[in-house]
Amino acid sequence: MAAAASRPLLALLLALTLGACAREVVLRSTPSMTATFTEGRFVVEWGTAQNNRQEPLIAGYVTNKAGGGVNNIRMQVETLDADGKVIDTETRLAPGYVGGFGRTYFEVPLKKPGVGYRVKVLSWDPAGNGQ
Repeated sequence: MAAAASRPLLALLLALTLGACAREVVLRSTPSMTATFTEGRFVVEWGTAQNNRQEPLIAGYVTNKAGGGVNNIRMQVETLDADGKVIDTETRLAPGYVGGFGRTYFEVPLKKPGVGYRVKVLSWDPAGNGQ
């Protein structure tokens, strides 16, 4: 009787496990370098990745931890060499409006891969709240 009752549970666990594995296959790449930091009103989570053409990029999420909305979040990525010197700088907009306590996905293509990266929110515009 106990074995029959545990079969639906085992089937559910197997389905969840297979579903989790299948999701990994869908991802563009597994980040090899990741970081999370708080910069003023934003929390930024990022990692190294590749696009469909296997070109390097920094991808992640910007979370607005304040109540007011923002637009035009400019993300800057500095590519660093082994000595920690900047060898390239790329800037891209995180797309769309980000409401208070919301988040958006961003990608910054890299012309030069490096040993390390410095990622920051360069600027943003206040939006919403009756403006």
